[in-house]
Amino acid sequence: MYKKPFTLLSLPSARNMDQVLKKFPFPIELTKGRYGSLEITFFKGCIRVLHDGIPTNNFSFVWLSSGWNNRDIAYALGLYFNSTKTPHSCVEKNTSKITDCMVFALSNLPIPDSVFLSRNGIEKGMPTLEKVCGYPLIIKDIRGAKGKDSRLVRTAGELLEIMETLPKNKKFLFQRYIPNDYDWGIMVSNGIVVAGEKSYPSEGEFRNNTCNGARECFVEVSEIPEELKRMAIRASALLGLSWSRADIIIDKNTGLPYLLEVNRYPGITSGSNEVLGAHAFLASHISPSRV
Repeated sequence: MYKKPFTLLSLPSARNMDQVLKKFPFPIELTKGRYGSLEITFFKGCIRVLHDGIPTNNFSFVWLSSGWNNRDIAYALGLYFNSTKTPHSCVEKNTSKITDCMVFALSNLPIPDSVFLSRNGIEKGMPTLEKVCGYPLIIKDIRGAKGKDSRLVRTAGELLEIMETLPKNKKFLFQRYIPNDYDWGIMVSNGIVVAGEKSYPSEGEFRNNTCNGARECFVEVSEIPEELKRMAIRASALLGLSWSRADIIIDKNTGLPYLLEVNRYPGITSGSNEVLGAHAFLASHISPSRV
């Protein structure tokens, strides 16, 4: 009777693993992993994680470990393996846009189709980028804020050129561009929506950040669509946050909403309902007895 071999992905692989495995009374097929060989895609509501083209959830066991630079990726993989019931070692929590995407996708919140590749894997991963993201696509620093180091790319050739100009010490996420007229910024305090705005980009700009010239248009909480409120509240809860702002974009061709990200450090615009929202949040933590 055919017995499936025991397969081990060691990510990354430690030295002298051959000596370690010889001590087991049964054969183990070892794959010496590298974070640079990973391909993570979020496509049409499905998640796929490959190592050198092999589905990582097919391994009998994944030995996850990481240094500082890859701890967020290891944590995202751990979340994925929990969902696929793939045996794996535990790693400590560390976050980035990759882990947020994994949390949201596993919870069926709509996010733009996305791909994570190492710099060395971009040329090899071009077919995946074209299939999942298409062109134009957005490049995002996985730890970036305020749209810094984000780029709009229209062709494969332009992608390779732009990547050469971006900081070498950073990692990047690639996302399908969602055609839009504005995006929503919805503030959540203690599980309740307390403020909302629409951000309209300046002429010729693809980013909807106010620091990049976007125009803010604040609305009453009662005017925010209920679907978007629920999305913002759920995203905040999934990340365990008591104060946040969800950035949600609306596809102007389909009308469908997509969760772009959750901001842990949202700005507070003078004279807006964000001031009232921030006051409500602080008031829930500050009482006269503590003064």
